[in-house]
Amino acid sequence: MAPFERFENRLAVVTGGASGIGRDLVLELVRRGVHVAVCDVDGDRLAAAVRRAGTVGPAVRVTGHVVDVADVEAVDRFRDEVAEAHGTDVVHLVVNNAGIVGGTSFVTGPQVEWERTFDVSWLGTYHCTRAFLPLLLAADQGAVVNMSSVSGLWASLGPRTPHSAYSSAKFAVRGFTESLVVDFQAHAPHLSAVLVLPGHVRTRMPSPPRTWRRALGSLFADYEPVSSAAAATAIVEAVRRGDWRVVIGADATAVDERVRSDPWTAYD
Repeated sequence: MAPFERFENRLAVVTGGASGIGRDLVLELVRRGVHVAVCDVDGDRLAAAVRRAGTVGPAVRVTGHVVDVADVEAVDRFRDEVAEAHGTDVVHLVVNNAGIVGGTSFVTGPQVEWERTFDVSWLGTYHCTRAFLPLLLAADQGAVVNMSSVSGLWASLGPRTPHSAYSSAKFAVRGFTESLVVDFQAHAPHLSAVLVLPGHVRTRMPSPPRTWRRALGSLFADYEPVSSAAAATAIVEAVRRGDWRVVIGADATAVDERVRSDPWTAYD
């Protein structure tokens, strides 16, 4: 993947950008001179994030859009709003960060919760990438940054502790992103795909349960979660260098190594 040559005066779209990693990604991009269109379902937090970005980078344009990324019609309207608000038919970065947790058990959990988690965490990524693809293709260089998870490496929270909907969604994001790496090489070589695999990051998302740590034992003896600001910087730096795969946190690194070295016992 080619390094991202220039950030200044580029345009980025960031989903789920009102808090956590998403908000810090907006701030990091703004610091580098990137104009940003940020969306979220939480209008109040979104407005606060846009105001904060304005103080960090007053010379760039940051627009906020209330969007449910699971709603394909809303995402199409979002694309049109971005084009109008920024006066452009070109986008350089699409960061699919939006996601929610829920639907732990496919067997015993409510169907509506399972499907809502899957729709936001996977279909949101698909809808936004599909909607903004023409604007990416029109750019001289572009990248799609997709937020998978350590749950896209290991579909469990420990022995007999399923993580069904979220893991299914994040495995889908992982497979989609890896397929885009090859697809872009063949059909859009000026575009790149970046797969982000964070472990536990200090955000509004819930912490992993004790079963998760117990299952991996000594791997987390001295474990400390990564801050959302550090995660955001690592992601943007990966784009700058041209890395297509970004594993964030000692926990994600440990899980990645553990599952790949001995997949047959990963769910024992």
